[in-house]
Amino acid sequence: MDKVFNFTHERLSKLPIPETGRFEYFDTKQQKLRLRVTSSGAKSFAVVKRFNGKTKRVTLGQWPEVSIAKARGEAIKALDDLRQGIDPVKEKRQAKVASTNLKEVLDQYLAERDLKPLTIKDYRYKLNQGFSDWLKLPVSEISESMVLARHKKISKTGKTTANTTMRVLRLTMNYAKALKMIDSNPTKILSEARLWHKNKRKDRVIASCDLQKWHEAVEALPNQKAKVYLLMALYMGFRSSELLTLTWSSVDLKTKTIKLTDTKNGSNHSLPIPTVLQPFISSLHDLTGGSKWVFEGKRTGKPMTSPTKPKPMAVPMKPMKAVTKSTGIEFSPHDCRRTFATIAEAVNIPTSMIKRLMNHETANDVTGGYIVTEDETLRAAINKMANYIQARVTQKDNVIHLSINH
Repeated sequence: MDKVFNFTHERLSKLPIPETGRFEYFDTKQQKLRLRVTSSGAKSFAVVKRFNGKTKRVTLGQWPEVSIAKARGEAIKALDDLRQGIDPVKEKRQAKVASTNLKEVLDQYLAERDLKPLTIKDYRYKLNQGFSDWLKLPVSEISESMVLARHKKISKTGKTTANTTMRVLRLTMNYAKALKMIDSNPTKILSEARLWHKNKRKDRVIASCDLQKWHEAVEALPNQKAKVYLLMALYMGFRSSELLTLTWSSVDLKTKTIKLTDTKNGSNHSLPIPTVLQPFISSLHDLTGGSKWVFEGKRTGKPMTSPTKPKPMAVPMKPMKAVTKSTGIEFSPHDCRRTFATIAEAVNIPTSMIKRLMNHETANDVTGGYIVTEDETLRAAINKMANYIQARVTQKDNVIHLSINH
């Protein structure tokens, strides 16, 4: 069959499908217009011309979705662009990229990052809360003036909210810029105009003089899970989320060690259990050891029905409020972690070891990166800190005197 002929609907519909590979046919009516037929049965129009010293192929669309008449018209336009030094393929790609909306950019960013489910949920929530009316807007249409106006609006809700919400927009737009969807990130105006709010770092801790009454109030809690949760936050410095999602498979009662996996900074974290806490954790094992979760939440469902799948408990707000009410000490789980770090410094634990106890990154610390802290060194350090607490709780040095209430 001739490969060069006048393209008509009848002729194109009768073209054979190659068993393998592809065939190309050339139109006699329109210069350089061709039709490629592949073994899958696809038939697509294209033009081919030298461009910047190389052969350039511009696909115009598939037949019959694109008619012969339209293909000829598109061929004229594509050839004219190439003669003027315009790359129609690049132009088309840039037009498509420029039309990508904000939600699509975030979706693509999240799909290509190895992020924790809670982080993904948080990013989606913040973008939706701060920019719900922008989600379907092409990122190329988001301007600096829009960012300034929205930042001012969100700031009325709260300065911290404005910062955290705008940071999600910034990382999304940075990703769009990296993919050449936009030339510059419009959120840069916040830095140039110095409009980012200064976050006041919290410095609240449980003061040494308050440790005794706080400790006694926690010990008096009838809720055993809340009690151990708070004591572990103070004596081991774990993050609240790490405690709430702690599983018994991570607790080794024989070696008196807890090993967390895939923590906030993406690393594993192994920490010895202070001697003073060991009986508390063993006692809690008697209560929740049959569950996956160390701090198992309440089971729901009637006895005659299938209960819902067990989940970790939530932050024990009621027991915490009870401690505050009886002592007058305002605190949060993170305040316990901050107190842990403060005590570490008070007993002269080296900064490099404090970072390891807290599971903070040491990647940027060249010397710290060479130090491999052994378990027994960590055990000695964490027990030294526990003794500091006990000295204030019992008013006696190096005495362990705790009761276990069920």
